[in-house]
Amino acid sequence: MIRRLLTFSFLLCCSTQTEAAEPKPASPEAVEYFEKQIRPILAENCFSCHGAKKQQGGLRLDTAAGLAKGIDTGPVVIPGKPEQSLLITSVHRKGDYAMPPDSELTKVQVAALVEWVKQGAVYPASVAVVPSNGKKHWAFQPVVDPKVPSNNGGQNPIDAFVLAKLTEKGLKPSSPADKRTLGRRLYFDVLGLPPTAAELDLFVKDSRPEATEQLIDRLLASPQYGERWGRYWLDVARYADSKGYVFTEDRNYPYAYTYRDYVIRSLNEDKPFNRFIVEQLAADKLPLGDDKKPLAAMGFLTVGRRFSNNPHDIIDDRIDTITRGFMGLTVACARCHDHKYDPIPAADYYSLYGVLDSSSEPKEYPLIGEVERTPEYLQFEAKLQKLDAATAEGSMKLQATRLTLLNAVTGSAMQVPHADKLLNRADRNAITALQKKVDEYRAQSPFAPPRAMVMTDKPKPAEPVIFLRGNPNSRGPQVPRRMTEIVAGATRKPFVNGSGRLELAEAIASNDNPLTARVIVNRVWGWHFGQGLVRTPSDFGVRTELPSHPELLDWLTKRFIEEGWSLKKLHKRILLSATYQQASAVSPANFQADPENRLLAHQYLRRLDFEAMRDSLLMASGQLDPKLYGRSINLFSQPFTKRRTIYASIDRQNLPGTFRAFDLASPEQHTPQRFQTTVPQQALYLMNSAFVAERARAVITRADVSRVSDPNLKVTAIYRAILSRSPTVDETSFGTAFVQESGKVKPTGVQLGPWDQFAQVLLLSNEFLFVD
Repeated sequence: MIRRLLTFSFLLCCSTQTEAAEPKPASPEAVEYFEKQIRPILAENCFSCHGAKKQQGGLRLDTAAGLAKGIDTGPVVIPGKPEQSLLITSVHRKGDYAMPPDSELTKVQVAALVEWVKQGAVYPASVAVVPSNGKKHWAFQPVVDPKVPSNNGGQNPIDAFVLAKLTEKGLKPSSPADKRTLGRRLYFDVLGLPPTAAELDLFVKDSRPEATEQLIDRLLASPQYGERWGRYWLDVARYADSKGYVFTEDRNYPYAYTYRDYVIRSLNEDKPFNRFIVEQLAADKLPLGDDKKPLAAMGFLTVGRRFSNNPHDIIDDRIDTITRGFMGLTVACARCHDHKYDPIPAADYYSLYGVLDSSSEPKEYPLIGEVERTPEYLQFEAKLQKLDAATAEGSMKLQATRLTLLNAVTGSAMQVPHADKLLNRADRNAITALQKKVDEYRAQSPFAPPRAMVMTDKPKPAEPVIFLRGNPNSRGPQVPRRMTEIVAGATRKPFVNGSGRLELAEAIASNDNPLTARVIVNRVWGWHFGQGLVRTPSDFGVRTELPSHPELLDWLTKRFIEEGWSLKKLHKRILLSATYQQASAVSPANFQADPENRLLAHQYLRRLDFEAMRDSLLMASGQLDPKLYGRSINLFSQPFTKRRTIYASIDRQNLPGTFRAFDLASPEQHTPQRFQTTVPQQALYLMNSAFVAERARAVITRADVSRVSDPNLKVTAIYRAILSRSPTVDETSFGTAFVQESGKVKPTGVQLGPWDQFAQVLLLSNEFLFVD
C-alpha cells in the first residue's frame, strides 16, 4: 500500500497544474453541502493518510489550507474544473493508482465530490475539523426542537421538512399512491399480512377524509401488530432458541420463547420504549408486584450465543447488543484498545464489563405465571422429578467415588479442588448426559411452565480492571462500574446499586441521553421506508454519514420523548404523512438527481421478507393460525405448522438453508438491518417447496373458491384470495386459457392439478411478493 501511495504522490508531483485552489467565501448553502456531503467522505476515506497525523505524498486534506496547498507542484483540486482536478481523476479510479487504494468510493460519493468541485470546492476554513475524540459529533449533542419549515401549507410537519430539502434541489415529490396501493402497503407495514379483498374494497370505497387515519388506528390496535414489529426487535436482540456450540450440554434454550412473547406483548400494549429498555436490562431490580411476566424481558441479555461458554466472549456480546442496540454506539470496538474513531476508551468498555460480570444466571429460572395443575402438567412434573432424581443419584455416586479416590491417594477424605478430575471421562460424561436429559425434557415438553431467563446480582459486585490488549490474563488498572463518558459526561458517578444494571438501564433510557431516542426513531423510520434517515442504524459514531434530514430526525425524536416514548404514536405520525403515502414511481429527473432516494421524493418498492411472504402464503390459503404466543415450532417438519413465522424455532448452530436463502437475520450477533439478495434458491423454493404446493392446493379448496364452478368466476375468486383484487378482462382470459391448456396433461402422483398450478402462478407473481 505504501508503495502505491508513494507512486500516486509521484504522479501528482509530475502534474503541470499550477492553478491555486483558493477557498471562496463560504455561503451558508456551500458550508452545509460541504459539512453534510463532503467532509464525511474525506474523513472516512482520506484523513487517515492525508490528515493531521500523516500526510502521504505531502498532501493534507483535513484543512482548507492543506487542500489549497496541494502537493509540491500544485493543487489537486481546480475549483470549477473537476475534469482537471487530480483528486477527481483518482476517485474515478482512472489509471493504475486509484484512490482510495484499498476500496472504491460509491458512485454517489464520487458524484458528490464532482459536484463540490464544480461548484467551487468551497472548504470553509472557519468551521473546525471534528476533533479526534469526536465529542462535538452531531449525534452526541442534545436533541433540539428545530423549527418546522414555513412553506408547509398546513401539511404534516414531516412533509414540510422533506419538501424543504426537495425544493432546495429543484425536485418535487411523487403523487399520492392510489388507495388500493396505500391500503395494501399499510396492512403489510403494520401487520406483516395482506388485507383480504373485502377489507381492501371497503377502504377503497370509503371516501371520508378520516378513512386512512381510522384504518391506521385499527391496524395498530390489532394483536398482529406486535407479531410483525416484534420480529424487527428480535433481530436487534439476536434472538435464538439455542446456544450454539457448547460441548456436551444441551444446546437448547427451553425458555427463550418467553422473551419473544414478552416483546410481542409489550409492543401490543404500547409499553413506553424507555420502560421497555429498563425491563430488558434490570427487570429483576424493579418492584413488579404480583405480575412477574416482565422478568421475561431479561432474555435480551441471556438469549445470545454462548461461545463454548467463554465468559469474556459472552459478556462482550452482551455489551455489543446493549450499546449498539439501544444507543448506536460501537463500544465493543474498545475491548482491546481505545476506540479508533469514537470517544470510547477501553476504560469505558471495562466499566460496562464490570456491570455484567457482577451478574449471573440462577440455576433455576423463576416461574412467570400461575401453574395450572392439569393432568398433563402433573405427568410432566412426575417425569421431571424422576429425571432429577436420576441426576442426583449419579452425582452422589460421583461424590462417593471421589472420596474413595482421595482416601486411597492421600490417606484421608480431605477436600481437594477439582477432585472430580480424578474420575475418568466416561464417568463425568455419564453425569453430563443425565443433566442433558433433564434440560432436553424441559425444552421439548409442551407442558413445562414458562420461566424467565433472568440474570441476578452476585453477592459481591466485580471490581473490573482493563484487560490489556483484551487479554484477561494481562490485567491493567482498575476502573469503576459506570456509564460511558460520552453519554453521562466527565462528572459521571460510579454505580452503587449492586451490579449497576438498573443504573445503567436508567442512564440509557434517560430523556437526557442524546442517542437512545434518536436511534429507535431512526430504526422505526427505516423499517417503514426501507432505509433510515441515518443509513447505519446501529452506528451513530463519527464515521457514519450525516442524517439525510437531521432537523426531521430531531423533530421526530423530540415529539417521541414528549409523547411518552410511545411507538404507536410515532408509527401513526409517520404513516399519516404524505411522504409515506406517496407513490413508489420515480421520474427520470428525480432518479438522475437522487438515485438512492435520499431526499424521499418517492416511496420504496420493497420485496416481502421471509416472514411476511410465508405468512401471506398461509393467509391466501385461508389457513393462518391466529394463535398468539407459545413455544417455538419447527417450520420445516411435516405436517407443516400454520402458525405465524415469528414463532419459528431458531437454531443458531444449524440455521435452516431456507432462512439463509431468504436473508433471515443471523442470530450469531445483533443485526441492525437485513441484507436483501436475489438468488436462484428463492425462486426454486417457491416453485418446488412442498409447503408452497400445499398452499396452492389449499387456495383451491377455500370455500369461496371451491363452491364456484364457472371458470371465469373461479379465476376471479382465486385472484381475490391471493392478490386481494379482481382480475382484468385480459387476466381472466389468460387464466381460463392457462387452466384449459394445463388440463390436457393428466397429473400424476403429487403433481398439482391445473387449478392448483394457476394458484401457484399467482403465488409466485411479483404482485404477491412485492409491496408497492
